[in-house]
Amino acid sequence: MVESLRGADTRSSRRSAAARVSLLIPTHALPPLSYRVPHHLRRAVRPGTVVVAPLSGRPRLGVVISTSEGDVRAREDLLSVTEVLTLPADLVELCCSISEAAAVPLPVTLRAALPPGLDTGRYRISHPAPGWPWPTGSLVRRSALKRVLGRDELGAAEASGRVELDPGPPESPSVEWAVIREAASPDLGRAPRQRELYEGLRRRGGESEVPTLLSDAGAKRSILRELVRRGALSLERRSQAPPVFASSEDNILSDRPGPFAPDARRALRRGGAWVWRMPSREHREAVAAVARAAIERGERMLVLAPEIDTVEDLTRCLRSALPAGRTVAPFHNGLDRPGVYKAARRGAVDVLVGTRTAALLPLPRLGAICVVDEPNEAHRAEPGYEGLPLHVRDVALERARIEGASVFFLSPHPSLRLYAPHARKSARIRELQVRPRGSWPSVRIVDLKGSGSSLSSTLLDACRRAARGGRRVGVLANRLGYTTALVCNRCGNVRSCPRCGSPLTRQRDGTDRDLLLCARCGTEGGTSGRCESCGSGRLSPTGTAVERVRDKVSAYLGEPVGLLTAARQEIAQATVVVGTAHLILEREWDAVMIPDADAFLLASGVGSAERAFRTLYGAAEAARCLLVVQTRLPEHYVLRDAVRGDYPSFVAAELPRLRALGYPPFAHLASLTLEGREAFVRRAVESRLRPALEPGVEMSGPVRAGEAPAWRLLLRARKRSAVARAAGTAARLAAESSGLTARVEVDPEEV
Repeated sequence: MVESLRGADTRSSRRSAAARVSLLIPTHALPPLSYRVPHHLRRAVRPGTVVVAPLSGRPRLGVVISTSEGDVRAREDLLSVTEVLTLPADLVELCCSISEAAAVPLPVTLRAALPPGLDTGRYRISHPAPGWPWPTGSLVRRSALKRVLGRDELGAAEASGRVELDPGPPESPSVEWAVIREAASPDLGRAPRQRELYEGLRRRGGESEVPTLLSDAGAKRSILRELVRRGALSLERRSQAPPVFASSEDNILSDRPGPFAPDARRALRRGGAWVWRMPSREHREAVAAVARAAIERGERMLVLAPEIDTVEDLTRCLRSALPAGRTVAPFHNGLDRPGVYKAARRGAVDVLVGTRTAALLPLPRLGAICVVDEPNEAHRAEPGYEGLPLHVRDVALERARIEGASVFFLSPHPSLRLYAPHARKSARIRELQVRPRGSWPSVRIVDLKGSGSSLSSTLLDACRRAARGGRRVGVLANRLGYTTALVCNRCGNVRSCPRCGSPLTRQRDGTDRDLLLCARCGTEGGTSGRCESCGSGRLSPTGTAVERVRDKVSAYLGEPVGLLTAARQEIAQATVVVGTAHLILEREWDAVMIPDADAFLLASGVGSAERAFRTLYGAAEAARCLLVVQTRLPEHYVLRDAVRGDYPSFVAAELPRLRALGYPPFAHLASLTLEGREAFVRRAVESRLRPALEPGVEMSGPVRAGEAPAWRLLLRARKRSAVARAAGTAARLAAESSGLTARVEVDPEEV
C-alpha cells in the first residue's frame, strides 16, 4: 500500500511541476537540468531555492532557475530543499544575465551570490549502519565518509538514504568570554593582580571577551586561569558578533546637508545610472550624501570600493555621517563575511561597503549602488583571484536595472566605456554636475630628447630643493622595470607595429639577440637596429626599475631614500620616497616626480592610453605643489591633457582613435586563453570554433601566450552578445575536449 501511494504521488508530481536547476559544478559543459518537484516540496520550490538533486547517482547542491507547470519530461525527483540558503529571484535573474554577458559558467555566478565559506560537502547521518562511528544526526564531511567507508559503500549509503547531503552556511567564528560566577566572592586580598583583573571584569558588567580584557588590563593568561581555578569566574565560547556598526546617537555630520545632497536626492528621485565626475578626495562626502538620501527614502545602499583600505575608510566615514541608529557594515577578506552576509540578507544592514566580492550580496529594498573610483582595475577579478572576471561597473548597471535602483559611478576620469556618447545612450547613463577640481600643482615637463641620462638635473635638483625645505617627495617609477618600447633619443620616434600601430617591445629570443615584438598581434618587427625616421642608433628603452631610481636619487642627495612597492616597504617616512604608481598615488606629497612617463604613454594593449591618463592625472592630484615629468614625447596628447587635468580634451582625442581601430567602447572583445598541446588547440579552433562563429564576429590568433603551453585568441564584434556567445562556445568546446582548458574574459580591461 505504501509503495502504491508513493507511485501515485510520483505520477501526480510528473503531471504537475518541474524545476530547472543549475548544479553548483563550475563548468561550461553542464547546462541547467530539469527535475520533477515532489508534491511535498512544491510550496518550497521557487526561483532561487537551493536544492539537493541527484546527478549520476550522487546528491548535488543546486539553485532553481525556473519552475514550470504541466507536462514534465524530467526523469528524477529533487531530493530536498535548503531554505536557509534561498536567493532572491532578482539575484538569480542577475546571475543568469551575467553568465550570458560574460561567458562565465552559471554555477560560478550563483556560487558568488551564496554565503562565503559555504560547506557544500557536509552530510547528515540519517540511518547509520552497524559499526559506523557516527550517531544519528551527526554532521560529517564527505572526505571523512569516503575515508572510513570507501567509495562503493559511500555510494550505497547515499542511494539508500543512510546519509543525506546537508549543506549549510558556515558558523560565525567564536571568541572566548570570561564571566563572573553568580554569588562568587573570592578572597583576593593577597593576590593584587588577580584582584585587579577581577574588579576590571566586574566594572564591565561581569563579562567580557578574554582578549580585550587581558589587553586592557595588561595581564597574562596565567592570572585568568588562577581565577578560574578559584571558582571566581568561568570561561565560555560565544559566536563573535559580525562587524555591523550602528551610527552614533550624536552624529552632528548627519544634520549637515553638504554640497552633494541636492544632486544625490535629485538623482535618486529620477533613478537610473549616473556618472559623477569629482576629485578623488571628495568621494567619501559624496558617498555619505547618497547614503543619507537613500535612507530618507527608506532604502538601502551598496558601496563597491576597489581596495580594502578604501572600504575601511568609507565605513568609518559613514559611521559618523549616517542618521542616528543606522547601520553600516564592511565586507572584505579578513572579516566575518558569513556573519555580515546573514545580517545583510535579513535586512539588518542599511549601508554595505565592500570590495568586488560584495557585488552580489542580497540586500532587501536596494535603492542605490555607488561604485567608487570606477575605472580602477581592482574592481575586476584577475585569474586566480576571488570574484567574477567581470568589472563591477557591468554588474552594478545590470543589478540596478533589475532591482530598480540608482547607480552612481564616482571618478575624476570615468572609463570611456561609460563616457562614450553611444555607450551612455544605450545604457541610459546620464551625468551629474561636474565637481570642479581643487588646487593644481605647478607642472614642469623635461624633454629628454638628445639626452642619454635617465634622471635629468632638473628632476634631481627639484628633489634636493624640496628635501632641504622639509617637503616630502614621491618618485613614481615603472612597476617592474621592464622595457615597454624603444624611443629614439634624437627625434623621439617610437618603433611601432606595421600591422596595428602598437609600440613594439624589446625581448630576448634565447640567443641574446634583441627582437622587437608586438604584444597585441604577435607581429615580429626585426631587431632593434636604428631609428626608422632619422637613422640614429641611439634608441633608449622605456621603463626604469624602481630600485635603480632609488639608488641614483639616494647617491645624488647623499641620504637614505624610502622605498614603496608591493613586496617591500623601507623608510616609508623618509623625505624622498621612490615607489610604484599604486602606492605612491594613494598618498599626498608636496612634490611628485615621474622619471619616465614614456613607460606609461607607450604601453601596449587596448586601453593603454586611458591607463596612462589616469596615472598622470593621479600624479597631479597627489602633488600639492609641484609635478615634474620626464619624457621624450612632450607633445603627446595624453600627457598634455593629463597634466592640465583636462579630461574632456582627452576624451575628444581618444574616442576617434578607438573608433578607427574598432576597439571598445565601439566594439566588444573577448580574450580566450587555451591551454593544451598545440595540435589540440589548432584542431579545436579550426575545425570546431571557427565554423561556429556568427557573421560579424572576427577572430585573430591563436598566438603563443608566455612560456606555458597556452595560446591566446581574440574575438571582436560590434555586439557584446555575439562575442559572449562565441566565447561561451569556445569554453564549452574546451570543457568537452580531453587535454584542453580555456579561460575567457569578455571585454577585458587590458589585452
